[in-house]
Amino acid sequence: MKKTKKYIILSLATCITLSPIAVKADNGSDGKEIISISAPIDKVDQIEDVVMADYIKYEGKITEVNNNGKYLSILVKNDESDPYNGMVFHINEEVILLNDKTKDFITSDTLKKGMTVSGYYDKNTIMTMSLPPQLTPDVIVVKEAEEPGTIHVSKFNEDLISSDGTLKLNVDAETVRIDRNGNQLEKGAIGGKDLIVFYTISTKSIPAQTTPEKIIVMGEDEEVKVEPEITVLDKLIVNEKEITLNKSLYKNEKDVMMIPLRDIAEALEYEIKWNNESKTAELTKGAQWTAITIGEDNYNFAKMLIKLGTAPEVKDSSTYVPFSFLEEVLKVRVEITEKGMIEIGL
Repeated sequence: MKKTKKYIILSLATCITLSPIAVKADNGSDGKEIISISAPIDKVDQIEDVVMADYIKYEGKITEVNNNGKYLSILVKNDESDPYNGMVFHINEEVILLNDKTKDFITSDTLKKGMTVSGYYDKNTIMTMSLPPQLTPDVIVVKEAEEPGTIHVSKFNEDLISSDGTLKLNVDAETVRIDRNGNQLEKGAIGGKDLIVFYTISTKSIPAQTTPEKIIVMGEDEEVKVEPEITVLDKLIVNEKEITLNKSLYKNEKDVMMIPLRDIAEALEYEIKWNNESKTAELTKGAQWTAITIGEDNYNFAKMLIKLGTAPEVKDSSTYVPFSFLEEVLKVRVEITEKGMIEIGL
């Protein structure tokens, strides 16, 4: 009889409880069975290969906050009726503190009794054998968001697939990419790193795929390159040739960089047709065709609709589209030079 290999995604947090076994099985992309299990590992039989998440998550309410003058400690419980339930998280300067509603960094003095939080800690983190156990987490996230969202903390490889094989990131120009100090990062600076990923929608594939809203690189890395900001608003470089724009770039109310459609499309040798009645612009270059409509976040490309999160706008009688239009719709290579200019490669 052929032996089936089984893979497990196991939370260490379950190893300190006496909860019954709960198993969910799915088929992986390679046809092998992946089992997510919530039980002490000694209760699981016939396991050959174990795939553990890099970071363990523990969620509950803060029931105690203590400050000894050196660091803050919080007791987090998911069952307040059990005196032995919970985990004590020691908060020092190395712990990343976030709010899931704003997706921004917060300070330790904002942690209050009654808050719901999620603590994430490396699977190799040393913890006390006390009840409840005590440890220093890597990340604490305060739960305040009303709308559904997901946070994934894991190491990702160069193809931006999480180490447990459950999530693949499709990063676009609208994805915020920063380090733990708030510095903006290049796309190429996030592969092979431990990441905190905020996202909402994902596919049902294995691994699930998503375009994240925000990515935070967790570790300190001297090789991480900070992405230059766009500071030159009236020029760009196309195939190493500098071009002066008739209309300047600007940031809209959502802080999205908007670019003048006609100036940049003509620089890329597209023919433009404008329909004033429908407020639609058609761009044609050989077999390539795309269309945009003012106020509609629907960008036509190869008979497909692409959403960029920002609709085309009219400013000073000119049509503007979000910066991500270049890569996501026109499919050109875009970089920001050290001088703050947009450089486009065809």
